[in-house]
Amino acid sequence: MITLMARHHVDDWDTWFELYQAQRGQLSQMGVTREAALRSSTDGNDVVVIHEFDSIEAAEEFLKASEAPEMAEMMEAAGVQPQTMTMELFDTL
Repeated sequence: MITLMARHHVDDWDTWFELYQAQRGQLSQMGVTREAALRSSTDGNDVVVIHEFDSIEAAEEFLKASEAPEMAEMMEAAGVQPQTMTMELFDTL
């Protein structure tokens, strides 16, 4: 199993989370088998998203799709501060 951990700051948690909730159904179509959205207890606009995949190929396809212009537009609408974003893949043993 492969886990993607993405961390970023958002302008407003409530706005971001509403849009995240709206697209959760699409995640399984993109290869995500399990997911979670977390917010920092000290900075409510510091967000960590965890997505799990069955394979590295599925995770890499997801990352490729996340570079599409419509994804950038969605993240902008959600108030994601792109300069704060980090994403890393982990092999879950």
